[in-house]
Amino acid sequence: MSTRGTRWTTATALLAAGATLAVGALGSAAQAADHRGADRATGTAQARFQSDPTPEEQERLREIAGAIWTPELAAGWNMNAEVAGVLSQATERILECSAAFALVPRPPGFVPGLGYLVQYWKNLRDYYLVVKQNRTYRACVVSTAAYYRSIIEMASQGI
Repeated sequence: MSTRGTRWTTATALLAAGATLAVGALGSAAQAADHRGADRATGTAQARFQSDPTPEEQERLREIAGAIWTPELAAGWNMNAEVAGVLSQATERILECSAAFALVPRPPGFVPGLGYLVQYWKNLRDYYLVVKQNRTYRACVVSTAAYYRSIIEMASQGI
């Protein structure tokens, strides 16, 4: 495939992923507002993740984690409520970084919750995989992966 064809494929994939994520962000804005209200009432963002994800949700979270780090690392992690919280924070950071590159428009103050991660797991995974191939946007995923690596390891172990 030519360089031009590769660029076209990458650009198309990035736009499709960005559009899907933006639609998900808009669709989840009301949900996020509800969560922010709950967060203020409880004083913590972890209020959204009171119980551990179901086995199906855990697999979806594992797919997202595997796209950010590696599938081998994610396979060894306990996908508990704390890990879901870390993935939520990591997703927020990647989306903010991408938005800085004008890649993913989203409503201000949107923090992806467990519902968003589970509902859009495939889009997020595909987006992270595409972004990691683009030198410019790869920085968003790589810097987030480095920042949250110890945090997610400790969350997986319940520390």
